[in-house]
Amino acid sequence: MRYTYKKERRDPQIQSYITTQGKKWRIKFSITVRNQKKFIEKNGFRSFDEARAAKQDLLNQVSTNFNNKNVTVYEYFNQYCQEKIDNGSWRYTTYKQSTYMFERNVFPTWGKFKLKDVTRLDYQSWITKYAKTKRYSKNYMRLLNGLVAGVFTDAVLNDVISKSPIQKIKVSGSPSRDTSITRSEFNTVFNFIKDSERLTLQQRTMALLTLIGLRHEEIMGIRVKYVKQNMLGIFETINIHGQVSTPKTSSSNRWVPMPPIIEEHLQRCIQQSKLVYASNNLIMSKNDLIFVNHLAKQVRYSELATIFKIISRETNIHVWPHKMRHAFSTIAFGIPGLNPKDIANILGHSKIDMSLYYNNGTKEGQTDAMEKIISLF
Repeated sequence: MRYTYKKERRDPQIQSYITTQGKKWRIKFSITVRNQKKFIEKNGFRSFDEARAAKQDLLNQVSTNFNNKNVTVYEYFNQYCQEKIDNGSWRYTTYKQSTYMFERNVFPTWGKFKLKDVTRLDYQSWITKYAKTKRYSKNYMRLLNGLVAGVFTDAVLNDVISKSPIQKIKVSGSPSRDTSITRSEFNTVFNFIKDSERLTLQQRTMALLTLIGLRHEEIMGIRVKYVKQNMLGIFETINIHGQVSTPKTSSSNRWVPMPPIIEEHLQRCIQQSKLVYASNNLIMSKNDLIFVNHLAKQVRYSELATIFKIISRETNIHVWPHKMRHAFSTIAFGIPGLNPKDIANILGHSKIDMSLYYNNGTKEGQTDAMEKIISLF
């Protein structure tokens, strides 16, 4: 039922309206929290005074949550995460990864500290020692420090603390995993995948898809309807938590050309999966997932990592799913005449710079480049 609302002169954010049960009041106002405007509306109050008291309680709650000078690092982190989710800044996967990193690494030492009591000197000392103790890579430590810095910067913006202690922090760590791969190593991996009897048809197909630059979660989300002649649609993902979502960015929604060997493997996989669905009294439809277990349920997310452990052991070449994405970019950019934008589109990157970041170069390429440069002298 639509009501006619009348603002109260005593407080325009409180409005009265007439129902079949008599006169009622509601509160309706907006408040800006962390540079985001929140709209608050509650109905059904029996008097003006009741509505005004409820409004004050809400304002006090906001004030306590976001401007409490004695808030702890962990308390503020939880509020920070919730706001990121509410305003759409974070995807669910980002939220889960961030909370996991924080609770595993930061909370044991800093969680119960008040934000205002954290000093730059203590934090710098901790993060340096922590990197050495855990032997984390420098990239991982940068991510961790960036997460903590974001929380403290947000606290400054909301006037919880006057200055962030997480500024100009020197981050150390062990070298990141080597994502480079030679053309010879790539060929060895490819030949093992397509010919190995150690891998099932489904395992071979999943592994082959990494060789054309697909992300782990993109492979997990492939459905029958996305397999067309010579083309594979990437429009859904399934993350490590089993959550179905859209690809990482809008540019990641794409159609990827398929080499004949991958198309053949996918078609055979579909036929095999039909039998699996049938054995579970199900009829496989175009909306169903291709990669499933014996119960016709989504295959474990860790299955791809397991496949690459087998590949690494049998070929004596240390590879993992995301390394093959780097390998695809490296090899593609090393082929003369290819349009860099086409490579970026296949990888699902909106900018060529990101695809170039994945290009590690090769030793053969460096030798060839040096020979060509020397010839100019």
